[in-house]
Formats: sequence, C-alpha cells, structure tokens
Amino acid sequence: MVMDMGRDVVQDDVVELEYTLEQQDMTDAVRLMLRKHKGFVGLLYHPALGATAALIGVVLLVISPLDDLGIGIALIVWGVLMLSVPRMSAGQLRKAQQHHGVIRASVGAAGVRQVSAHADVRTGWANYGSYAESDGVFILRSPDRAGRCSVVLAKRGARTPEDVDRLRAILAANLRRV
Repeated sequence: MVMDMGRDVVQDDVVELEYTLEQQDMTDAVRLMLRKHKGFVGLLYHPALGATAALIGVVLLVISPLDDLGIGIALIVWGVLMLSVPRMSAGQLRKAQQHHGVIRASVGAAGVRQVSAHADVRTGWANYGSYAESDGVFILRSPDRAGRCSVVLAKRGARTPEDVDRLRAILAANLRRV
C-alpha cells in the first residue's frame, strides 16, 4: 500500500489484510511456534508428550496409588500444563496486543506494513527468517535460531480466498517455509 495524501492506493503486488487479533489466532501462532522447534524443546511442548505423561500418571495412580502417588500426580499436572501452554500463552499475548484494535496489514515485495490505532510499523524481509502457516494464520518468524514469532497475519482478514493464495506466494518468494 502506498499513502497518497491520506488516501490508500492499492498496488497489484500487495495483499491487504484487516483484522483484530483474537484468542484463536494467537493460540494457532503459539502452537506453530512451539511445533517448529527442533530437538528437545520441540518434543517437550508436543501435545502427544503431554497427553502421554498425563496418561502414565493416571496408570501409576491406578496400579499402585500409595507407592507412586507423588510421581503420578506430578506427571498428570505436568501433562495438563504442557497441553495448556499454547492457550495460556496466547491469552497473555492477546492481552498485550488488544490495545491495537483493528490491524491493517499490507504485504508486498518491499516487506510488511502494519497500521493500527497506535502504530504504523514497516519492516523489510530481512527482519524475518522464515514463515509458518496454519488453517487460520501465517506467522512470520524472526531470523534468530529459535525463530520466535515476529508477526501474526490472520487469514480471515483477507478480502478473498485468492488474496490468501497471493499472500502465500509473496511469503514463499521472500522467506523460507518451516
């Protein structure tokens, strides 16, 4: 998008999104971020590991409730907490971003521009290292080794399904998909 004396002029190579970040958007982003970690960290937050730990805790409590009481309860609590991490983290992130209100994002060859009630931020592609996609969001990840989430782009903010495809093509042309 180009600003022209206060009027927005849409360019062909730019995809525009307009959205307010919601709990589900942030939960999707946190899940994507955690799943894309490699090694122990990726395994630690995997939902299957949390569910397995909770199940082993229940089995320990059923088989020998007095001998393994502490271990069984600890495994159940840890498993439930690991399953809840994305939702709890997303709630905190959403609260931190809530004051921005409606976000208008423009993504094109030059990078990403986000305009909200309190900010107008432009970033080039060098600010990002990779991107990931879920059913509801794209996340643009920072270039550091951990690839922490830098920007969440909600797909529902696109005007048409073709805009989502164009956005995917722009991201693929400029960033590595993880």
